[in-house]
Amino acid sequence: MGTVIDLDEIDRKILNALIRDARARLKDIAKDCGISSVSVLNRIKRLKELGVITGSTLFPNLNALGLPVVATIGIETDAGEEEIIEFVDKNTDLIEPSKAIGTYDVTALVYSEDIAALDRVVYEIRKRFGVRKVTVNLWSGQPYMVFENLDLKPKGSS
Repeated sequence: MGTVIDLDEIDRKILNALIRDARARLKDIAKDCGISSVSVLNRIKRLKELGVITGSTLFPNLNALGLPVVATIGIETDAGEEEIIEFVDKNTDLIEPSKAIGTYDVTALVYSEDIAALDRVVYEIRKRFGVRKVTVNLWSGQPYMVFENLDLKPKGSS
């Protein structure tokens, strides 16, 4: 495991503000934290350098893109995972592919225009790659991340 970064209360407030709204104005974050905008900017830069802040994830309006179906695909296989990921990438709107340790050898978060199109991809995966098992989990609606209850304090701290 990597080095654990020790965050103070202001760092946690800044992170929570950015989690709620990654485009929040420095001025507004500074006001909530009781420090200057320059201090907020310097802390954000430091958190990026330390690897605490690495980027952001956005979920687009899937219906506007004609991709209302969101699913995770879990694949148990002895075949080459890279080829499977490449196939899924070419035949779906692949969001997050990964080789996995655990129940599945490959997992993928995908968007699709409909369930029939997703079913065709799953059928081809089974047929082409001779996988042991493919599990598809459909999401009900658009992914929605709720971070209000996220506690950024390390376990055991007060």
